[in-house]
Amino acid sequence: MIKEEIHLSELAGSRYGLVISPMLASFIPVEDVTVPFEPHRHDTYGLFLLRSGAMTMVVEDQEVSMQGPSLLMVQPGQVHQIAHLNEISGWVMFFDGKNLDTKTRSITEQAIEKIAFFMLNDSELLFMDQLLLSVYNASAEIVVGPFQTQLIHALTNALFYQIANIHLLRQSSATSFTSRPTQIVQQYKDLIKTHFKGLKRPAAYAALLNISVSHLNDTVKTLTGYSATFLLQQEVIGEAQRQLRYTTRTGKEIAFDLGYNDQKYFIRLFSKVTGRSPSVFRKTSKTQNRGSIINSWIQDLEP
Repeated sequence: MIKEEIHLSELAGSRYGLVISPMLASFIPVEDVTVPFEPHRHDTYGLFLLRSGAMTMVVEDQEVSMQGPSLLMVQPGQVHQIAHLNEISGWVMFFDGKNLDTKTRSITEQAIEKIAFFMLNDSELLFMDQLLLSVYNASAEIVVGPFQTQLIHALTNALFYQIANIHLLRQSSATSFTSRPTQIVQQYKDLIKTHFKGLKRPAAYAALLNISVSHLNDTVKTLTGYSATFLLQQEVIGEAQRQLRYTTRTGKEIAFDLGYNDQKYFIRLFSKVTGRSPSVFRKTSKTQNRGSIINSWIQDLEP
């Protein structure tokens, strides 16, 4: 069902900036079943470790078929939904990116609309499984020490370091992710995610970073292959595409929500970036047909 807005799940009131749960066939309460099985997003990272079984996720309109053992990480703001479950076991965790090492975050965020999905070997599965169990146990402790929060954040960072290691081993990359240019690109991406509705020029972000706009452009271009303007436009247009796919908002309403008072300018920009007008994009989007996903999942459960 297409709604007025995309449902946003916020990590509010969490003691350690995360929630974690064993991922069993019954890990989604019946009263909450419509949220995971409909398009939604989180203000946090989401990590799904599938130890065994099968699960199909739809992330940013792309189907990800998971077979155990495997790992999927959904980035903040990415629209996703569960399409199918079959005898699953593993872990699901949502955690605040502010508690993560920015140097390693850049590894999984370096590509536009990248989906971080990996099949795991036995040793990788054992390592990740044990770390997640440690996070789960530490966060469930009733009597805690003075460094409990730091301990849990360190364990969460260890998870992220391992994901970064897996990514680099798969990509055979020798790029350094500890350099100042890498930090600048990551900080720029973080600022875009926060301010893209209000700040539309790289110069505004360069000012926030206390660097020149030419330095920002050169650094972004060198590390990503894209211009600073391109990354900014991708964030804006990406959000526009999500709203066109998953909400009933008009083009004028979407343009205004994204900070454009001139609807015609927004339409020209959208068409230039995507090659299609907003109306054509909405008509050709297949997401509206995914309302049958929940019904097919329910049918799979029926005897």
